[in-house]
Amino acid sequence: MQDISIFMFFRIARKRVLPLLLTFVLAAGLAFSYCEFVASPVYGANSSILVTNGAVVSTNDLEDVQKIYGSDIQASLLLADSVVDMLKTPDLYKYLSRKISADIDYDTLMARTTVARRGDDTLFVDISYRDTNPKQAIEIANLFASVSCDYVAEFIPKANPKVVSSADRATLVAPRTLRNTALAGIVAAFLLFCVFVLIEILNDTVRGEDDFTARYNIPLLGSVPDFEEARRANAGGKGRYY
Repeated sequence: MQDISIFMFFRIARKRVLPLLLTFVLAAGLAFSYCEFVASPVYGANSSILVTNGAVVSTNDLEDVQKIYGSDIQASLLLADSVVDMLKTPDLYKYLSRKISADIDYDTLMARTTVARRGDDTLFVDISYRDTNPKQAIEIANLFASVSCDYVAEFIPKANPKVVSSADRATLVAPRTLRNTALAGIVAAFLLFCVFVLIEILNDTVRGEDDFTARYNIPLLGSVPDFEEARRANAGGKGRYY
C-alpha cells in the first residue's frame, strides 16, 4: 500500500486527466439535458403578512408609541412565532384546498408552501408557494395570505394580521440548470478520481527505479530486465526490480 501524499493526488490527476474530463462532460451533459428537456419548471410566488398584538399599530401619538414600544413589540414578536406555527397546521390547508379553483389536496399544498419569519427581530411572516403553473402560484400565494389573516384573527382576537405584500409575479426556482449541470459534472469527476486514488493506493506494483527508491527509501542495487518486452520493443530498460 502506498503512502498518501498531495503529490500522489497530482500525479493521478495528471495521468487520468482524459477520463476525468470525459466523465465531467458526460455527466454535465446528462444533467443539462434532463433540466432542459425532461424536468418540469417550478415557479415560486411570495406574499407577506404583518402580525402585531394590535397596540403597536393602533395609535399615532408619539408618547403612546414610546410606552408600548418595549412590551408590545416583544409581545408581537412572540405572537409572530405562534402565527407561524398556526399557519403550518393541516386544518388551514384543508380549508385552503376547498377555496382554490385548482384540484389540489391539502397534503400537496403543505408540501409546496413555506411559511417563515423574515427574521428573529421582525414581525413579518413570509409565505412562499411553488407550482408548475406560474399563474396558479401567484393566485395561491395571495389567497393563502388573505386566508391566513382571517384564520389568525379568528383564533387570536387580539392579533392584528395584515397583508403587506401580495405576489404579483412568479419566478423560476427549479430546475437550476447551470448549478445542476456544474454540480453533476464535478461530483461525477470527483467520484471517478476517488476510484483512481483507491486503485493507486491498493496497487503495490513497482513501476521503475524512481518508484522503488521513492517507496522504500533504500538504494537500488540492480534490476533484472524484461527480455521479452525488450525484444518486442527493440530496447531495454524496463524490468522487474528487487
